[in-house]
Amino acid sequence: MRVRFWGVRGSCPAWVTSADIATRLTAALWQLGQEHSGPEISQLLSDHDAINQWITKLPPHVQGVVGGNTPCVEMRTASDDLFIIDFGTGIRALGHELAQAEFGRGAGHAHLFLSHFHWDHIQGWPFFTPAYIAGNRLEIYTAHEDLKDRLRRQQTAPFFPPASWDDMKADITYTEMGSRPLLLCDGRVRVTAMELDHPSRSYAYRFETDDKIFVYASDAAYPDLSTAAIQPYIDFYRDADLLIFDAQFSFAESYEKRTWGHSSAIIGVELALHAGVKNLALFHHDPNADDETLEYLRHVAEEYLATVPDVIYQDVVYSNKMRVLLAREDMTIEL
Repeated sequence: MRVRFWGVRGSCPAWVTSADIATRLTAALWQLGQEHSGPEISQLLSDHDAINQWITKLPPHVQGVVGGNTPCVEMRTASDDLFIIDFGTGIRALGHELAQAEFGRGAGHAHLFLSHFHWDHIQGWPFFTPAYIAGNRLEIYTAHEDLKDRLRRQQTAPFFPPASWDDMKADITYTEMGSRPLLLCDGRVRVTAMELDHPSRSYAYRFETDDKIFVYASDAAYPDLSTAAIQPYIDFYRDADLLIFDAQFSFAESYEKRTWGHSSAIIGVELALHAGVKNLALFHHDPNADDETLEYLRHVAEEYLATVPDVIYQDVVYSNKMRVLLAREDMTIEL
């Protein structure tokens, strides 16, 4: 199983500004001056490959960007079955890449899952190129009702050129999931949904395939951390090889804004550790948070994890060796 991030921000897109670039350049040049003397700097800057190699050693928030697109995640099985979760602005770039291969010929097939209908999770759908190419098969699933009508509504005047919906020539089907798991791809993939605490309802999805478990749980609050309240979530996240977790807020903000439907990295660590998760990816980043702040929040989560004792569940010891990752656009995780 392979998971790739195409959009990682919450609420609205957040793009790199000129000030952001200047800050990165300043930090990089300062680092260069700390590591090398005058002649060494001249030698390094005369070698293109050496420059690229040096850049890869810079801190993540200096050498690259977390990304500004709203949520979209790609999952591929070992059999190359394609799953797409959420239709934020990140799906536009994904669609362009898919169109370079079979989707550009009208021979593509994808399963798409939508967590909920808030704008940051559907605003990329009108720009998804494969939907406009006849012959492509797009199967869309959600646990919400009125799936087709709600997607179509954002593409009506005066909000969007209404003709664009009629221009979508792909074979698109719409399925409203119930409480029972779905078996897809000739039974190779098992998908289960769970309702999360979020305004207008959001749903987590648990994908089981290739002897791996991947859980996508964006847009959720956990205002009650009593054992009874959190146990259903822990059970749903149980033994996930990767859990994508809404960590838009700091721990304090998650209580100050508990009705907003988002959580924090600290709560993510707690739930993931008790569920025996192997990799926790912090996701749905605050659009106002710069990359350095996000790296700091990840670091705080790692420090917190180091202080938490091992958890024993049904005689199985879950240690605090779990990895805490900061979801970044174009990051790929092999499971």
